[in-house]
Order: sequence, then structure tokens, then C-alpha cells
Amino acid sequence: MVTTEAALLTRGASQLYVSLGDTTNDGGVTARIYYKPLVLLIWFGPVLMAFGGLLSLSDRRLRVGAPRPAKALRGLQAAE
Repeated sequence: MVTTEAALLTRGASQLYVSLGDTTNDGGVTARIYYKPLVLLIWFGPVLMAFGGLLSLSDRRLRVGAPRPAKALRGLQAAE
């Protein structure tokens, strides 16, 4: 059974994939090379979302309870 071998090289935020495949009729080997620039920035999205979730939990107005009425409404209620 024929299987492929793959190699991965990471440099900064980019990756280089090299995959060796089948042999050809004349004795050569098929190689596929993929260059994926900035592929490691895919992990930046979930990290940014988690940071935003933690930041939203730190807002005290959302944890205290019902919001207070606006100042204009308080003045109208006192006048009645």
C-alpha cells in the first residue's frame, strides 16, 4: 500500500508543507510543496475572542443588577 510522507517547517507565522507521494514510471517521486503565509494567525482569533469575553465579564455595570433610572427621570419623579 502506498502512503505519503509529510514534513512541516514553521518560520514565524508561516508554514511550509512538503508532501512526498507516488513514484512515477521513470523512477521519480511526486512532491507537493505548499506555502501558507500567516497561517498561525488563525489562532489569534480565538485568543482575541476569549480576551473579549473576559473583558466583558469585568464590566461592573453588568454584574450589579438592574440599571438605575436616568437623571432626567429621577427629577420628574421627585416633582410629582
